[in-house]
Parts: sequence; structure tokens; C-alpha cells
Amino acid sequence: MLLPFYLLSMVSFLPVTNARIPFYGKTIQNQSQVLDIYDFVVVGGGTSGLVVANRLSENPNTTVLVIEAGVLHNKLSFDSDEHEDFITIPLITSANIPVLGNGPRGTKYDWNLTGVPQPELGGRSVQTPAGKVVGGGSVLNSMVYNRGSRAEYDRWEELGNPDWNFDGLLPYFKKAENFTPPSEALLAEWDIEYNPAFHGNQGFVQSSFPPFVWPSSRNFLRAMLELGIRVLKDSMGGDSAGAYWFALSLNPRDESRSTAREYYIPERLNLHLLTQAQVTKLDIKAHQSKHSVTGVEYVMNGSFIRQHVNARNEVILAAGALHTPQILQLSGIGDATHLSSIGVEPLVDLPGVGANYQDHLLFVIVQSVNIAVSTSNISNATWNAEQRALYDTERQGPYTTTSGNFLASLPLNTVAINGSSKAIQSAAAAQLPTQYLPTDIDGSVIDGYLRQHKLLVRGLSSNVSAHVEFILSDSVILPVLLQPFSRGTIRINSTSPFDPPQIDPRYFSNPLDLSTLIMSVEFGRALQATHALQELNAQELFPGASVQSTSELGDSIRDGVQSTHHHVGTASMLPKHLGGVVDPKLRVYDIHGLRVVDASVIPMLPACHMQSTVYAVAEKVGFSFSRL
Repeated sequence: MLLPFYLLSMVSFLPVTNARIPFYGKTIQNQSQVLDIYDFVVVGGGTSGLVVANRLSENPNTTVLVIEAGVLHNKLSFDSDEHEDFITIPLITSANIPVLGNGPRGTKYDWNLTGVPQPELGGRSVQTPAGKVVGGGSVLNSMVYNRGSRAEYDRWEELGNPDWNFDGLLPYFKKAENFTPPSEALLAEWDIEYNPAFHGNQGFVQSSFPPFVWPSSRNFLRAMLELGIRVLKDSMGGDSAGAYWFALSLNPRDESRSTAREYYIPERLNLHLLTQAQVTKLDIKAHQSKHSVTGVEYVMNGSFIRQHVNARNEVILAAGALHTPQILQLSGIGDATHLSSIGVEPLVDLPGVGANYQDHLLFVIVQSVNIAVSTSNISNATWNAEQRALYDTERQGPYTTTSGNFLASLPLNTVAINGSSKAIQSAAAAQLPTQYLPTDIDGSVIDGYLRQHKLLVRGLSSNVSAHVEFILSDSVILPVLLQPFSRGTIRINSTSPFDPPQIDPRYFSNPLDLSTLIMSVEFGRALQATHALQELNAQELFPGASVQSTSELGDSIRDGVQSTHHHVGTASMLPKHLGGVVDPKLRVYDIHGLRVVDASVIPMLPACHMQSTVYAVAEKVGFSFSRL
């Protein structure tokens, strides 16, 4: 029988020991409370780390420690002293992700990273926020809860990963989700449809439709129909190429953000969560045949004293696509030539560590519309106060949603209203792919990219896989590049774990990506010109009507493009000879006792926002642990 949490906090901690004895689960911030050894040590308490820790600790005989560099944000109720509006209230969360260079909020929940200057962006650096908090990116993201199309996940299997396809992931998409169907009022007014076969209803992550819909959503829906875009009944079943209503990671009980924090169950006696502690490297025991990871080294925030904790079975890296390769490289796992050049002794030569970096890019088309209720009303203090009061008292109104309710994920052929998709397809097929990769990259990584390039070229003619997303709001239309050809790197350039990793996204290093976004802006203008949006007198403010030529549009995009923070690929699940870092069980090659479970293992980006996919990946691995 589990003790209530308030009693657990009153129980003294058991002595430190290597023996297998019971211990009381708790959140700890004091190194003295950490045991010498656990069965599993999970590095990172974010979107994937908490899932894995939850599934491991379902076995009461398995001891688990999660180490998280950030704090535990208390979102248990709206009465919490630590409640913060910009985390929990949907409409306010829309401002968490920087666009047009507005910058991150700089809170304690963010690593506040910035990439290196990008040559194709005129030397501009792009801000790269990443969650530094229990719950990770699920605490800071824009809450969109969607999936890509079947073809985008099936590619993972084609690259050499058996059972990593849409059908293999669907049970775990559903396992993570606790779906609440749209209300009768929404169904009646907006004709939102869903298929219960594609959704789970017992998961930890709440997924629902907000009770408020911006009136302009009806115009966006009609505009899509004018342009011949099909409207999907439910995008979650492997067919997401079209326009659709999207759900949010939203708790319908109080219309607040739902995060991976829901996976953390402090009452479990076999689970510890150590917060405000940064893992600096892996502890590795050398063997002639195969090295073994025995634990991790870490420091408490504000301290430079190195501490160690051992793992009896495995260390599981879940630090995210930016920090997982950093920890691996600091530990001597990565490209041996690069590691030697900066003074790190290479122990396991895996050139794919930090390579194959991919990200979705967005551009902002700013527009004005003439409609009584729109996102522009937020600047009106009186209206804002009224709507906030409505949310606080009744959980109704605009504050229950984000800045949009309706989006479109479109194939290249659909976006190419002027037939320019043929030019992009021809250019892609004629490319020498190696021309657009870093010059110092290993041959195995090149071979892996050549396989990916073929799949990307094949997909350009597909009508069932999306290449550009359009996030639709009153004041903006956001084209998002969904299947980039460009590949970047994450590398350490010093031996100090306190120096940030060197993030080089290499945006637009492959010119196909810029061509696709230029075409997307042209589609956005066609959308503005529809009768449906002209009823709202939609007028473009940025980049502006004077910007017309391909060259001018390209310059505007280079100046304004931003990351969507969908970082993947830096410890890719690929065969080793293709630059892979982990095998299909997510075990790191050539070393015992180490696994990676986060977005870094995803070998190719699906055409969607990433949180539901990361949950599914972690749930799939979590299920494999249940059979150990």
C-alpha cells in the first residue's frame, strides 16, 4: 500500500547503501539524499524522461532516479503559490516561443540557447529555447497536439529500424493520450469530427479541443475550400495532409496546459526525482571488448563539486536533441577526430553523435483583418480584462485557447499554385547531396544522408505527405517548412560541461528549403486573396505588398525565419554504417548499459509538432522495459 504524499515527506530517508532495500520515493534537492546506486538512472526529466521513469517505476522492485537540471514547476492546481500564467493559461503560452526576433522570456525554465551565426541568414544567429524544467519542452511549447502522416513514420523503418513505422507507433500514440471529444456545442457550431479509433482515453497527457474558437476560423476553413484543400475529419489516423481542427495538450477540467509532469508520480516508493542538478558526463568502465556505462557524474546547481551516482542496469539519456549529444561527447562518445581535437579522450568512435540535426522553420506573414473578435483585441486593456475575468471565473472565452484553432499541412503539389513544385522536384533529383553537407563530416553520416535524401526526393511528388504547414491566426499566417533537406550539427567546442553546445543548424544550406518557403509565402498570399479572407479585408503588413520578386521574398525570409524548436536527429536511430548512434531498441552502439530516449533518436522529421511523437517514442521503449 502506497503512503499519501504528505506522509512520505515526513518519513526519514533510509541510509545510503548499495544493497537492494526499499526506499521512500520523493522529490529531492539535496545531494545527501541520493542513494549510491539505482537500477536505472534517467538523465533529463522532460517529455521523454518522465515517460520512461514512469514506466520503469511501475515495477515496484525497480529503483529509478531521474536527474533534471531545472526546477519542478508546481502545476497541481490554480491555487498553487507557484502558479504562473505564462505556463498554464493557453492564450498566454502563445508568446513563449519567439517570432520575429522577439526573444525568449529568459525565465528559469529555459536554457536560453542561441545557435551560431548562419551564413545563409546573413550571419544572423537564431534563438533556440529549450525546456529546463521538470516536463521539459511540454511546459513551454505551443500546445499543438497532432501527428504526422503514415508515410513520414514508415520512412524510419525503411532506414533500417524494424517496427518503427506508423502502425508500430499508433498503440503508443494512443497509450500516452487521454482524449476528450469536442463538446456538443462545438460539434454543432463548427462541425468538428473525430474518430475514436485513433485516440487513447487512459493516458497521462490530456488532449482536447478548447471551448472557444476564434470567429475567423470559419473564414480560414472556407478559404481552404476555395483553394481546393480537403478538410480532414480526423488527422490523427495517419492521414494528416490537409486542413483540420487541431487539439491541444489541454486539460478540459480547468482548461490549463497538460504536460509530461503528469507522468511523475511522487507517491511511488521506488522513484526519486533530483532537481536542479546537471549531469556533466557519463561514468564509463573501460573493457578491452566493450566499455560499460556504470553511472553518471553531476553537479548541483550553483556548485562545481562533482558528484556520482551508479546505475545497476542502465543509464538512459533523455536530455533532448541539444544536450544528449553534448553529454555523449563530453564522455568520449562521438566523432573521434573531433573529440581528440578539443582534448576529449575518444572512447567510442560514433561520428553520428551530434550530426543529422534537423528542425522545422517558420516564417511570419503579418496581416490585418477587420473582425469584431480577433487576437488583435488582446492589446485592448478593457477587453483583455473582461476575457481574463471570464477565464478565471468560468474557464470560458479566448484564454482557453491559443492564437489559432485551425491549420493546414499541405503537400508540395498543393502549395505550388503556380506549378513551381516541378522545378523543386527536378532540382532535388539533380542534386549532388554531399555538396550541401559539412565538409568535415564522416563517410558513414554521408551514407545515411544519401538514404534520407532519396526518401525526401521521392516524397516531393506525394499527395499523402505534407511539406508545409500553415498555422492560421487573425493577425498572422505562419508557413512552416516541414521536411527540410538541410542538415546541421551539435558539437562541443570545449571540455567544460558548463559551456553551451555549439548549435549549427545550417539553415538553408540546401537551397531547396528556401525555395519551398518562398513558394509557401506565395500560397499564403493566395490564401489572403480568397473571397473568404477578403470578407475580413485581409491586408498584408509584412513582408508587404512591395516585396514581390523571388529575390526579394528570399531576402525577407532570410531576415525573418525562425526555429520552431522541433530539434531531432542528433543521436539518430540508424544502422551504425549509416551514421547511426542507437539501434532499434535505442541502445547506443558499442557500449553497454546506455540508451537514448528522446527526440535526438528520430532519424527524419515527421510533418507535425513534435510532442505527441516524442511521447509515443518514449512509450514504445517504456513498453519494452516492462518485458525485461
